Amino acid sequence: MAERTFSEEEIQSLLRRATQLHLQDEGDRPGLNLKDLEHIAADAGVPPQYLRDALQEADHHVSTRDVTGHTKTHVFIDRVIPGHLTDEEWEQVIFRVRKQYSNDMAEAYGMGAMHGRGVTETLGTTREWRHSSSMGVVTTLTIRSAEGKQFINMQRRVGLSSPRVEGLMYGTLLAFLAAGIGGAILQSTLAAVLVFVAALAICAPAIEALDRRWREKMLREMHGVTDDIAALVRNEEEAEADPDVLAEATQPLLDLDESEEQKTEGTSSQSSIRSR
Repeated sequence: MAERTFSEEEIQSLLRRATQLHLQDEGDRPGLNLKDLEHIAADAGVPPQYLRDALQEADHHVSTRDVTGHTKTHVFIDRVIPGHLTDEEWEQVIFRVRKQYSNDMAEAYGMGAMHGRGVTETLGTTREWRHSSSMGVVTTLTIRSAEGKQFINMQRRVGLSSPRVEGLMYGTLLAFLAAGIGGAILQSTLAAVLVFVAALAICAPAIEALDRRWREKMLREMHGVTDDIAALVRNEEEAEADPDVLAEATQPLLDLDESEEQKTEGTSSQSSIRSR
Protein backbone atom coordinates (compact mmCIF):
# COMPACT_ATOMS: atom_id res chain seq x y z
CA MET A 1 0.00 0.00 0.00
CA ALA A 2 1.40 3.39 -1.02
CA GLU A 3 2.32 5.79 1.76
CA ARG A 4 -0.27 8.49 2.23
CA THR A 5 0.64 12.06 1.24
CA PHE A 6 -0.97 15.28 2.40
CA SER A 7 -1.59 18.53 0.61
CA GLU A 8 -0.45 21.86 2.04
CA GLU A 9 -3.99 22.70 3.17
CA GLU A 10 -4.32 19.34 4.91
CA ILE A 11 -0.97 19.82 6.67
CA GLN A 12 -1.96 23.22 8.02
CA SER A 13 -5.35 21.91 9.16
CA LEU A 14 -3.83 18.88 10.87
CA LEU A 15 -1.22 20.99 12.65
CA ARG A 16 -3.86 23.41 13.92
CA ARG A 17 -6.02 20.54 15.18
CA ALA A 18 -3.06 18.77 16.77
CA THR A 19 -2.18 21.98 18.61
CA GLN A 20 -5.74 22.28 19.90
CA LEU A 21 -5.70 18.68 21.13
CA HIS A 22 -2.34 19.22 22.80
CA LEU A 23 -3.63 22.30 24.63
CA GLN A 24 -6.75 20.44 25.77
CA ASP A 25 -4.66 17.61 27.22
CA GLU A 26 -2.39 20.08 29.02
CA GLY A 27 -5.33 21.22 31.13
CA ASP A 28 -4.51 24.37 33.10
CA ARG A 29 -1.40 25.21 31.09
CA PRO A 30 -1.98 28.72 29.68
CA GLY A 31 -0.61 27.96 26.23
CA LEU A 32 2.51 27.46 24.18
CA ASN A 33 5.65 29.51 24.56
CA LEU A 34 7.68 30.90 21.68
CA LYS A 35 9.95 27.84 21.47
CA ASP A 36 6.94 25.55 21.24
CA LEU A 37 5.56 27.66 18.41
CA GLU A 38 8.95 27.60 16.68
CA HIS A 39 8.99 23.78 16.86
CA ILE A 40 5.51 23.63 15.36
CA ALA A 41 6.52 26.09 12.65
CA ALA A 42 9.67 24.08 11.92
CA ASP A 43 7.56 20.93 11.54
CA ALA A 44 5.46 22.82 9.01
CA GLY A 45 8.61 23.89 7.13
CA VAL A 46 8.43 27.54 8.26
CA PRO A 47 11.76 29.08 9.42
CA PRO A 48 11.66 30.58 12.94
CA GLN A 49 12.49 34.08 11.63
CA TYR A 50 9.14 34.26 9.86
CA LEU A 51 7.36 33.32 13.08
CA ARG A 52 9.17 36.08 14.97
CA ASP A 53 8.28 38.57 12.24
CA ALA A 54 4.64 37.50 12.46
CA LEU A 55 4.75 37.93 16.26
CA GLN A 56 6.19 41.43 15.93
CA GLU A 57 3.51 42.39 13.43
CA ALA A 58 0.80 41.00 15.74
CA ASP A 59 2.17 42.83 18.80
CA HIS A 60 2.79 46.21 17.16
CA HIS A 61 0.28 46.11 14.30
CA VAL A 62 2.98 47.08 11.81
CA SER A 63 4.66 45.22 9.01
CA THR A 64 8.34 44.30 9.20
CA ARG A 65 8.63 44.36 5.41
CA ASP A 66 8.54 47.07 2.81
CA VAL A 67 5.15 47.67 1.30
CA THR A 68 5.72 49.01 -2.19
CA GLY A 69 3.50 49.44 -5.15
CA HIS A 70 1.66 51.59 -7.62
CA THR A 71 -1.59 53.44 -7.71
CA LYS A 72 -2.95 55.03 -10.86
CA THR A 73 -1.05 58.22 -10.16
CA HIS A 74 1.63 57.39 -7.54
CA VAL A 75 4.46 55.04 -6.69
CA PHE A 76 5.07 54.52 -2.96
CA ILE A 77 7.14 52.78 -0.30
CA ASP A 78 6.09 52.12 3.32
CA ARG A 79 8.74 50.92 5.75
CA VAL A 80 8.86 50.46 9.52
CA ILE A 81 12.26 50.46 11.25
CA PRO A 82 13.28 50.51 14.91
CA GLY A 83 15.18 53.49 16.22
CA HIS A 84 14.93 57.13 17.23
CA LEU A 85 15.12 60.02 14.77
CA THR A 86 16.89 63.01 16.30
CA ASP A 87 16.85 66.55 14.93
CA GLU A 88 20.41 66.11 13.65
CA GLU A 89 19.47 62.90 11.85
CA TRP A 90 16.41 64.60 10.36
CA GLU A 91 18.73 67.26 8.94
CA GLN A 92 20.82 64.52 7.33
CA VAL A 93 17.65 62.97 5.90
CA ILE A 94 16.72 66.34 4.37
CA PHE A 95 20.19 66.68 2.85
CA ARG A 96 19.82 63.20 1.31
CA VAL A 97 16.44 63.82 -0.32
CA ARG A 98 17.52 67.26 -1.51
CA LYS A 99 20.57 65.71 -3.13
CA GLN A 100 18.28 63.34 -5.02
CA TYR A 101 15.38 65.59 -5.98
CA SER A 102 16.05 69.30 -5.41
CA ASN A 103 16.66 71.78 -8.23
CA ASP A 104 18.66 74.94 -7.53
CA MET A 105 17.81 76.40 -10.94
CA ALA A 106 14.10 76.51 -10.07
CA GLU A 107 14.62 79.05 -7.32
CA ALA A 108 17.14 80.90 -9.46
CA TYR A 109 14.33 81.54 -11.97
CA GLY A 110 11.99 82.81 -9.28
CA MET A 111 10.08 79.61 -8.44
CA GLY A 112 9.27 78.86 -4.81
CA ALA A 113 11.07 76.51 -2.44
CA MET A 114 8.51 73.80 -3.23
CA HIS A 115 10.08 73.52 -6.69
CA GLY A 116 13.64 74.03 -5.49
CA ARG A 117 14.91 72.76 -2.16
CA GLY A 118 11.51 71.47 -1.04
CA VAL A 119 9.56 72.46 2.07
CA THR A 120 9.50 70.79 5.48
CA GLU A 121 6.80 70.61 8.10
CA THR A 122 6.63 69.13 11.60
CA LEU A 123 3.40 68.21 13.35
CA GLY A 124 3.86 66.49 16.70
CA THR A 125 6.00 63.42 16.08
CA THR A 126 5.48 63.52 12.32
CA ARG A 127 8.01 65.12 9.99
CA GLU A 128 7.34 65.75 6.31
CA TRP A 129 9.26 67.00 3.28
CA ARG A 130 7.57 67.88 -0.04
CA HIS A 131 8.98 68.81 -3.41
CA SER A 132 7.63 69.35 -6.92
CA SER A 133 9.75 69.11 -10.04
CA SER A 134 9.34 71.34 -13.07
CA MET A 135 7.51 68.42 -14.77
CA GLY A 136 4.95 68.27 -11.97
CA VAL A 137 6.32 65.17 -10.25
CA VAL A 138 5.48 65.68 -6.57
CA THR A 139 7.64 63.85 -4.01
CA THR A 140 6.50 63.49 -0.39
CA LEU A 141 8.52 61.96 2.45
CA THR A 142 6.76 61.43 5.79
CA ILE A 143 8.38 59.96 8.92
CA ARG A 144 6.19 59.34 11.96
CA SER A 145 7.72 58.33 15.30
CA ALA A 146 5.81 56.01 17.62
CA GLU A 147 6.74 53.32 20.17
CA GLY A 148 10.45 53.46 19.37
CA LYS A 149 9.81 52.92 15.66
CA GLN A 150 9.95 55.11 12.58
CA PHE A 151 7.10 54.76 10.11
CA ILE A 152 8.53 55.89 6.78
CA ASN A 153 6.27 56.68 3.85
CA MET A 154 7.69 57.95 0.58
CA GLN A 155 5.57 58.55 -2.49
CA ARG A 156 5.82 60.29 -5.83
CA ARG A 157 2.99 61.48 -8.02
CA VAL A 158 4.18 60.33 -11.42
CA GLY A 159 1.13 60.77 -13.61
CA LEU A 160 -2.37 62.10 -14.15
CA SER A 161 -3.83 58.61 -14.45
CA SER A 162 -2.83 55.00 -15.09
CA PRO A 163 -0.20 54.19 -17.75
CA ARG A 164 -2.87 52.75 -20.03
CA VAL A 165 -5.07 55.84 -19.84
CA GLU A 166 -2.09 58.13 -20.32
CA GLY A 167 -0.97 56.02 -23.29
CA LEU A 168 -4.39 56.45 -24.91
CA MET A 169 -4.54 60.15 -24.04
CA TYR A 170 -1.10 61.16 -25.30
CA GLY A 171 -1.29 58.65 -28.14
CA THR A 172 -4.52 60.25 -29.32
CA LEU A 173 -2.92 63.71 -29.32
CA LEU A 174 0.01 62.44 -31.37
CA ALA A 175 -2.35 60.55 -33.67
CA PHE A 176 -4.40 63.72 -34.31
CA LEU A 177 -1.20 65.60 -35.08
CA ALA A 178 -0.01 62.88 -37.47
CA ALA A 179 -3.46 62.72 -39.12
CA GLY A 180 -3.50 66.47 -39.68
CA ILE A 181 -0.07 66.43 -41.29
CA GLY A 182 -0.84 63.34 -43.36
CA GLY A 183 -4.22 64.66 -44.51
CA ALA A 184 -2.71 68.01 -45.47
CA ILE A 185 0.07 66.40 -47.46
CA LEU A 186 -2.12 63.82 -49.20
CA GLN A 187 -5.17 66.13 -49.33
CA SER A 188 -7.44 63.23 -48.47
CA THR A 189 -9.81 62.72 -45.55
CA LEU A 190 -9.54 58.95 -45.90
CA ALA A 191 -5.77 59.18 -45.72
CA ALA A 192 -6.05 61.30 -42.58
CA VAL A 193 -8.30 58.71 -40.93
CA LEU A 194 -5.95 55.86 -41.86
CA VAL A 195 -2.95 57.79 -40.54
CA PHE A 196 -4.82 58.51 -37.31
CA VAL A 197 -5.68 54.86 -36.73
CA ALA A 198 -2.16 53.69 -37.55
CA ALA A 199 -0.51 56.34 -35.37
CA LEU A 200 -2.82 55.58 -32.44
CA ALA A 201 -2.14 51.84 -32.73
CA ILE A 202 1.60 52.54 -32.57
CA CYS A 203 1.83 55.46 -30.15
CA ALA A 204 -0.60 54.38 -27.42
CA PRO A 205 1.11 51.03 -26.55
CA ALA A 206 4.55 52.60 -26.90
CA ILE A 207 3.73 55.47 -24.53
CA GLU A 208 2.14 53.04 -22.06
CA ALA A 209 5.23 50.83 -22.05
CA LEU A 210 7.57 53.81 -21.62
CA ASP A 211 5.40 55.15 -18.81
CA ARG A 212 5.52 51.83 -16.96
CA ARG A 213 9.31 51.62 -17.32
CA TRP A 214 9.68 55.19 -16.09
CA ARG A 215 7.54 54.48 -13.01
CA GLU A 216 9.59 51.38 -12.21
CA LYS A 217 12.75 53.49 -12.44
CA MET A 218 11.25 56.04 -10.03
CA LEU A 219 10.42 53.21 -7.61
CA ARG A 220 13.96 51.81 -7.76
CA GLU A 221 15.38 55.26 -6.99
CA MET A 222 13.01 55.56 -4.04
CA HIS A 223 14.23 52.21 -2.70
CA GLY A 224 17.80 53.53 -2.69
CA VAL A 225 16.79 56.76 -0.93
CA THR A 226 14.74 54.84 1.65
CA ASP A 227 17.68 52.51 2.35
CA ASP A 228 19.91 55.53 2.99
CA ILE A 229 17.32 57.10 5.28
CA ALA A 230 16.98 53.87 7.26
CA ALA A 231 20.76 53.79 7.70
CA LEU A 232 20.71 57.31 9.15
CA VAL A 233 18.15 56.50 11.84
CA ARG A 234 19.83 55.66 15.12
CA ASN A 235 18.96 52.36 16.77
CA GLU A 236 20.18 52.76 20.34
CA GLU A 237 19.34 49.20 21.43
CA GLU A 238 21.30 47.60 18.58
CA ALA A 239 24.22 49.96 19.09
CA GLU A 240 24.46 49.05 22.77
CA ALA A 241 24.05 45.33 22.12
CA ASP A 242 26.53 45.06 19.27
CA PRO A 243 30.10 46.11 20.12
CA ASP A 244 31.01 46.17 16.43
CA VAL A 245 28.53 48.99 15.90
CA LEU A 246 30.06 50.95 18.76
CA ALA A 247 33.56 50.30 17.43
CA GLU A 248 32.56 51.44 13.97
CA ALA A 249 31.00 54.60 15.36
CA THR A 250 34.06 55.50 17.50
CA GLN A 251 36.72 54.59 14.93
CA PRO A 252 36.61 57.98 13.15
CA LEU A 253 37.19 59.71 16.50
CA LEU A 254 40.17 57.45 17.20
CA ASP A 255 41.58 58.14 13.74
CA LEU A 256 41.15 61.88 14.35
CA ASP A 257 43.01 61.66 17.68
CA GLU A 258 45.86 59.71 16.04
CA SER A 259 46.16 62.26 13.24
CA GLU A 260 46.25 65.10 15.77
CA GLU A 261 49.01 63.30 17.71
CA GLN A 262 51.01 62.82 14.51
CA LYS A 263 50.64 66.50 13.66
CA THR A 264 51.78 67.46 17.16
CA GLU A 265 54.81 65.14 16.94
CA GLY A 266 55.69 66.52 13.50
CA THR A 267 55.49 70.09 14.77
CA SER A 268 57.67 69.25 17.76
CA SER A 269 60.29 67.61 15.50
CA GLN A 270 60.40 70.63 13.20
CA SER A 271 60.81 72.98 16.16
CA SER A 272 63.70 70.83 17.48
CA ILE A 273 65.47 70.91 14.11
CA ARG A 274 65.13 74.66 13.83
CA SER A 275 66.53 75.20 17.33
CA ARG A 276 69.59 73.18 16.36
